[in-house]
Amino acid sequence: MSANLNFPLDNPVKRNGGGLWQRLRSEREDICDALLTDSAAGHEVPTEDAMQAANWHRELLQARLRKVDDALDRLMAGSFGNCSKCGRWIEDTKLDFDPAVAFCLDCWGRMQIQH
Repeated sequence: MSANLNFPLDNPVKRNGGGLWQRLRSEREDICDALLTDSAAGHEVPTEDAMQAANWHRELLQARLRKVDDALDRLMAGSFGNCSKCGRWIEDTKLDFDPAVAFCLDCWGRMQIQH
């Protein structure tokens, strides 16, 4: 998919050269392709273990798709890189590793303790 999108100059997608946008969109397309492939591959009668594994894989893909979509929304809204809970900047190394990260280390740690 190659769209020529003309964003306003103050748009965060345009300001960062579009690299993050392209990275997230590419991952989104890969996830959607994987979901479509998984659903089309169900021709045989699977075992219960195979069905559980397929469901688990599909749930992981769907969860990641939601995170990527949320990151794209934050990028368009101009809040990308800020923690979705406290608003502080998320560490650059964390964003470089996974641009779909939504929480700073402190908030993420507190959420893990609560669960």
